[in-house]
Amino acid sequence: MSVEKFASIFEGLKCAYGFYRIDGEKANGKKDGKGGVIRKEPTLAVFKDHLEGNGQGIGIIPINEDDSCRWGCIDIDQYPLDHEALINKIRELKLPLVVCRSKSGGAHCFLFSSDWVSAEDMQKSLKNVSATLGYGGSEIFPKQIRLHLDRGDVGNYLNLPYYNGEDGLRYGFLDDGTSATLEQFIELYDKYVQTPEQVKALQITKNKETKLLADGPPCLQILAREKISEGGRNNGLFNFGVYLRKAHSDTWEDELLKYNSSFISPALPLREVNTIAKQIRGNKYEYKCGDSPINSYCNKDLCRTRKHGVGSASSGATIANLRKYNSTPPLWFLDVNGEPLELDTEGLMSQGAFQKSCLEQLNFMPRTMKKDNWEGRISGLLSEMKENDGAIIEVSQDVTSSGQFYDYLEEFCTQMQQADDKEGILLRRPWTDDETELTYFRLKDFEDFLKKNKFFEFKRNKIGKHIKDIQGENIVMNIKGKSVRVWKIPKFENQEIPVSTPKFKQKESPF
Repeated sequence: MSVEKFASIFEGLKCAYGFYRIDGEKANGKKDGKGGVIRKEPTLAVFKDHLEGNGQGIGIIPINEDDSCRWGCIDIDQYPLDHEALINKIRELKLPLVVCRSKSGGAHCFLFSSDWVSAEDMQKSLKNVSATLGYGGSEIFPKQIRLHLDRGDVGNYLNLPYYNGEDGLRYGFLDDGTSATLEQFIELYDKYVQTPEQVKALQITKNKETKLLADGPPCLQILAREKISEGGRNNGLFNFGVYLRKAHSDTWEDELLKYNSSFISPALPLREVNTIAKQIRGNKYEYKCGDSPINSYCNKDLCRTRKHGVGSASSGATIANLRKYNSTPPLWFLDVNGEPLELDTEGLMSQGAFQKSCLEQLNFMPRTMKKDNWEGRISGLLSEMKENDGAIIEVSQDVTSSGQFYDYLEEFCTQMQQADDKEGILLRRPWTDDETELTYFRLKDFEDFLKKNKFFEFKRNKIGKHIKDIQGENIVMNIKGKSVRVWKIPKFENQEIPVSTPKFKQKESPF
């Protein structure tokens, strides 16, 4: 199979890609290992190594520099998973997905586009499809609808299939549920790839049975079509009742009996129906979006557009995908309704600071929730972040406080006006002894230089520690008969950049 063809199918962000190395397996069956982001272009050599199983598997960030995609994916993280049953359902619903086995045995359901389509449209279509399949809680890639590349945020990557080619376990599935070779995977791509217009038009399949809920939550539309069986009947009828009370405030109790006989299989006894109706009669009644069976078919974005969907009763903001830019101090990126929000640590800890950031960056004001609920949500996001490949973005040394400190130290020792001899130290200048290749300076003079450059990260004790870390030593030097305490460090190499003087052509005087 052509490496070029495989790379073109999974084209994405050019300035970064992910990697993952499997080290073992967790108790839940999910593969355990180390992942991260490499801030370089994924070259053909990188794709070739992936397909040949050389080194680490790669992951591609589907959203590009223009916030567009040529592919997206539903990541079904369920173990064990009946792949054949999943494929049968996909084909019954005539969905143009290509299914591959994930590294941990789940499923990556790919939607391919023949040309670039906005990440927002790709995400919307995949959320519709995910809810239709009954995997509404699954992760969707792209996770973001736009990136802040200028702030260091490169989004989330997805590990690609066919690591180690046909000898690996990340293979695709043919329509009969058997494994596909690399060449057969290409054939599946050619068979199911969609135009951008087809991607945008991909919506939930409707039929006459769900017309009664045309203005209601999409999850209830799907459940009405499939009917709710044992294990989810009470919760299911309760949510139908919430919809009916919103849509038919005068006759909802009579309608509840009809829904029980039409969409619950087998129908609940009258006694249990009356109990559910009594619960709904209370002043506080809302959909139980987090509970089975509707949670598996949830599509919040679409639901908010429905007259009797979650609407204003929702939390007002969907927050997910916490990432940490590991600078000093760190920056945090959090997706709010699919858009990345940049936060400092205070903005993550304080709900008020978070709301202010939403106003400033997204022109959106989420409603205040209870303090315990907010802290619980952030705690959950931090736990998810630890499990998310590449969610902690390592940075180069010069972005950290230590890196900045050493840059300023080098600038002070090489670019400040230098002392010609050790007496010049008293004039607040560093002095370099070329014979011993050591540079001497007073700490208070260097501290003044740091303050002038608005570097206030380190106090004196931390400054001393960092100087010692580069073989610095605090000594007493005799200067003009005085004992002067100074620091000595190995001298920096002067990096003088040669600048050639431009030559201008002599023009004749017009006079």
